[in-house]
Amino acid sequence: MATSTDEELRARAARLTVAHDGEAWILGRPELGVFVAVPEPGAVFVTTLQETGSLDQATARAGDVAGEPVDGADFLDGLTAAGLLDPPGEQPDPRGRVKWIEGVSPGAAARLFGPVAWSCYGAAAVLSAGLLLFRPELRPSWQDAWFLPSPGLSAFTWLLLAMACGAVHEAWHWLAGRAIGVPAVFRVSHRGLYVVYETDLTQIVTVPRHRRHGVYLAGMAVDVVLLAASLGARLLGVGGVAGDFLAAVSLLLVVNLVWQWAALPLRSDAYALLANALRCHNLYRATWLTAKSRLFRLSPPEADELAQMSERDRSVARWFVIPYVAGIAVMGWMFATVVLPLVVSLGRWGLERLASGSVTSAGFWEALAVAVYIGVQLCVPPALALRERRLRRSGRLL
Repeated sequence: MATSTDEELRARAARLTVAHDGEAWILGRPELGVFVAVPEPGAVFVTTLQETGSLDQATARAGDVAGEPVDGADFLDGLTAAGLLDPPGEQPDPRGRVKWIEGVSPGAAARLFGPVAWSCYGAAAVLSAGLLLFRPELRPSWQDAWFLPSPGLSAFTWLLLAMACGAVHEAWHWLAGRAIGVPAVFRVSHRGLYVVYETDLTQIVTVPRHRRHGVYLAGMAVDVVLLAASLGARLLGVGGVAGDFLAAVSLLLVVNLVWQWAALPLRSDAYALLANALRCHNLYRATWLTAKSRLFRLSPPEADELAQMSERDRSVARWFVIPYVAGIAVMGWMFATVVLPLVVSLGRWGLERLASGSVTSAGFWEALAVAVYIGVQLCVPPALALRERRLRRSGRLL
């Protein structure tokens, strides 16, 4: 570090963005997706490097703000270790990007998230909750997933429906980010055999916290609009195949909404919203370590990691453990009351078809396809869990 010229330091520091975030400052490399929270002296250190390229001046100014001497060389080493001073990153791969949605202007997107729009989202949420509470016949159950004569066709149509709703959900996140000027990319990608939708909003950390709430809520906002529409249509008398289809849509959307609030341990949209509102930077990890410390014993590295987290994260994590554990219980309840009955019912139907059909019948192959589908559904989550566990042990995943 000592041999680096001032111009080299200035060029490397110039790649960083610096943004104020409540009690902390965010240093970032947007093109690399790397962001780090630091106290004010760290931000002053970086901005001074960007202005002068002088390590001595940056150290002196940071020390003035801190009120005590600081080790500028050590802080510079920390920036390097975090990847903030790495060479410029490659341009994002354009493959998989959905160009038509990325052509929406910020002004057009902002109309979907103004006061009138949020009033409509709120009204849809109230209407949906009211209909589910006071009209029991509209409440979805797992049987509503079989809205076609054949359970096999219902299962595959359900999969397509889930993909469509997922696309709309993620697109609304992207549009909300677009509305506040956050550079983002909407992609169609895959996870193993699954088609997934990705909304890259990493640069949202450079936006003031009060402007982020709408982005985190956007997906759930459009979900409640679709739910209110499907419930309202059934209330108005839509029946037959269309009514059964709307009941399936309602089931899917209710499951999605409940999951968003239950899946706090999986860093769902609701987690992002709460962590942002509570002014935390790494609440997920702080809560996990706090819960583990109460149930078991932390390893020395984990204890050091928890001790080095901000006081805000540690204080919130002490009570956030309660909704964290409650979310796990709700996800277990959802599995027992929705997912498991669906899988058992579909599996029983498939076994009956396989046992009674012939290889020349369409029913046999439909049942075989369903069996493969169930197998994938049951095997992929444990495989992903084992993969994530290996990545965490190797330090490549928080």
